[in-house]
Order: sequence, then structure tokens, then C-alpha cells
Amino acid sequence: MRTNGILMALSSLPSDSGIGDLYKSAYEFIDLLSEAGIKIWQLLPLNPVGYAASPYQSECGEAIDPIYISLDYLKEHKYIKDYEKFSEKPLDRVDFDKVLAYKEVYFKEAFKKQKDTETKEFKDFLKKNSWCYDYALFHTLFVKNKYLDWNKWDEKERYAAYNYNKFDDSPYKKEILYIEWLQFIAYKEFMLLREYAHSKNVQLMGDIPFYVGFNSSDCWANQDDFLLGKDDYPTHIAGVPPDYFSEVGQRWGNPIYDWDFIKEDNYDFWYKRILAAKNLYDILRIDHFRAFDTYYMIPSQYQDAKIGTWKEAPGDEFFSFLKDKKVDLPIVAEDLGDLFPSVLELRDKYNLPGMNVLEFTLLDKSIEIIENQVLYTGTHDNDTLEGWYSSLSEEDKTLLDIVMRYKKMEGTDFSDKILNYAFASVAKYLIIPTQDYLNLPTFYRMNTPGTCGAPDWQFRLKSYDEFKARIPYIKALVTKYNR
Repeated sequence: MRTNGILMALSSLPSDSGIGDLYKSAYEFIDLLSEAGIKIWQLLPLNPVGYAASPYQSECGEAIDPIYISLDYLKEHKYIKDYEKFSEKPLDRVDFDKVLAYKEVYFKEAFKKQKDTETKEFKDFLKKNSWCYDYALFHTLFVKNKYLDWNKWDEKERYAAYNYNKFDDSPYKKEILYIEWLQFIAYKEFMLLREYAHSKNVQLMGDIPFYVGFNSSDCWANQDDFLLGKDDYPTHIAGVPPDYFSEVGQRWGNPIYDWDFIKEDNYDFWYKRILAAKNLYDILRIDHFRAFDTYYMIPSQYQDAKIGTWKEAPGDEFFSFLKDKKVDLPIVAEDLGDLFPSVLELRDKYNLPGMNVLEFTLLDKSIEIIENQVLYTGTHDNDTLEGWYSSLSEEDKTLLDIVMRYKKMEGTDFSDKILNYAFASVAKYLIIPTQDYLNLPTFYRMNTPGTCGAPDWQFRLKSYDEFKARIPYIKALVTKYNR
């Protein structure tokens, strides 16, 4: 049965605290989705954002960024008395650093009053989520070492996760407990949100990057799972080779997995990642899926990606392992770009839907929309549909007009024609970015690959007014095309 969804970062929701959160702003959004007939909400990664506010470079792949904890929730549960608005005027950008500093004042006030850490519920949360202590200790030591790479810490701290019995964490007990408590509250809020979404017949679709960051608890606490040298620095790092978009390729900097060790360890590292995602989401999109089949290794001493080697990964064995374990989490394979045939064979062997982004494929006659696919107008890395069309050359606009007439696209204008075409398609899943429903220009795009810093990742709605006005239109599309 065909269905439809929307792509919207939690951070992009309007609220009084400068960023979307896990309570009122998200509940209202779910209400609007339900009213419009939208059945899937695709989120960007909710992990603590990394450098330049990217959710794809995080300190912990399992943690929820405490920035999403709702001050309204803390107020209603009497952790805090009240709070002042982050700004008196609506903002269309998120300043992550300022918002976190603003919220931390209330978090610390709440932590002083809380009694959660004395409860069985809190202790059970830590027992069930063993990553939480790793993250709390890592972050505490990271701050203590003034954000120095962990391989430059003193030896006891570098290997603390391997020597818990020998490492004295008592000087940091309060800081560790504070971080654990924030995760306890964030997870509690998320589970209530998920329950509310299900009550409105809305599924949550998560997104995890294939790689993790070097300066993360994931790498620090699981060093054997990565290719690290004698100095504990990655011998090789991830990226992609030179292509049409870049003469020097892309050097991402993430450590490469030691797949030989991971296989010997019965895929424990990746199995835990998938189970953690299953605990949160109904559907999971894996970014850079192709690396389960073949991945590009760049010697870490090089500053670009021109020199590197393609290696085979045991993706077939891993997905067979998940199948044997009866992990019933639907997975979407991000399979964009130039791929080896073996990547598509792996995707199809396990019946994983891939992705089709209309901004990439509308003008490519060789690419067809298929049933087992997630169709997008654009993703978080694309320009908005309106911005993309405006940026086309006159020649490409003429070609696009010919394509639209050939395909007999219905609609009153360019955007309406594309949305009707997408809804009418055979693709099982359809995901539309909020910006495309609202016909927003380039200024409102989420991210521009190859750039770093503002305004990437900062887009947010000032209010729901414009979206509310579009609900009858969206509902009509859902009804007309039975999605």
C-alpha cells in the first residue's frame, strides 16, 4: 500500500525556546500531520550536534541532544518554576550555541530539584542503555581536556572505557550524573512523543549516518572496532573520491571500521546501533548505505580524497545476521550517486527500498520511478524545489517543460505539477520536505554539501500559520492519489 510522509527536522519546529522540542511544538506538528493525512514524519538525526551544528558528526550515535528537551515539560512536571522566552520575536534560524546556553540555565535548575536519579526507573534506564555512561564519561573528559582529541588525553583517560574498575570517576560523579539525567529526560519525552504520534497514526522515520565521529564515545569506548594506529589516531578515514562535483573528492574525516574485528565480535557494535534505533523509530534510513558493500579508504595523512582505495564490506553477512536475529525494523537504503552494481544487488537481495530524488532524476530519462522506493522531491542536502527550479538554466527549464508535457503532469504551476506527479507515482513511499509544500526559496534550504557553518542546519519555521494554510491542499493530494 502506497503511503506518504514529510521531511522536517525537529530543530526546525517553531517554539518559544529558539528551537523545536520534544513536547508541545512536536505534538502540534503531529496534530497537523494527522489532519493533512500525512502518515510518516522523517526526522534528521537527533544526536548531539557536532561541529558547525551538523547532526551527522556527533559525540554519541545513541544520545539525544538535550537541546530538544522541552522547557514546558520541565515546567509542567515542576522541575522549574517558569522560563523566559528565548526571543520576543519569531526567528527563522536556530542559533544552536545560544539556544543550548539559554536552556542549560534551566536544565541545571531542574537537576538540583530532581529526585529521578534515586529511582528504580532511572537505574533501569542506565542498565538498559549501557552507552549512556560511556557518553557521559566521554563528554565529561572531553570538556575537562578542553575538547582535545581523545587520543591526546593521558593514558588512564584514553582507555577509561576499557578499565572501568581501575578508573576513578569519583571526581566527575556529579557531571556524569547530570549528563545521564538529561538523557533520561530526553528519552522519556521522546517515548511519550512516539506514543502520541502512534495515537495519531503517524510513524516516525529516523536517520543514522553510516560512520561515527572520531571524537565520539562510539569510537573512544569501542576502539577495537576501528582502524587506529599506535597513536590511536585513525590510519584511514572515510570519504568519497573525486567526481563531477569535486576535483579533490570529499575527505570526511570519520574513522574506518575494522570489519575483521567486527565480524569476529559477531557484529556487536552495529547490532547495538540498529537495536537502539529500533527502540526509537518505526522506520530507519541509513545514510551512505553503499559503504555496507564498498567503502572508500583515504590514508589519514592526506588532506584531500584524491588518493584512496575501495574496499569490500561484509554487508551481505551483516544483513543476513539481522534477518536471523529477526530484527523487524524497516530500513531505507540511501543509495544515491554513482554506485557499483554490487551495492544495488545488496539492496535488492534484502528488499530494501532505495531513494529517488526528483531534483536529480527528472531530467534523466534513464532513471524510472519504481514501486519499492522512497520518492523525494529533495532531501536535507538539496535546494528547495522552488530554489532548484530558479537556479536552472533556460535550456534546462525548456527541457524540463518538455518532460512535464511528455509525462502529462497535472497542476497549475511548476510546484503543483511536481507534487501531483510525485503523489501519482508508483513508489511505495513518498516523502516531501516541508519547504517544498510551502514553496519556499533557496534561503530556507537545510544544508548545502561542501559548505560548513551558518546557515546550514539552521532553518526553522517562525510559526505553523503557513503550513496550516496548506493543509487543505495536502489533504486533497492524499485523497486524490490514495496515499
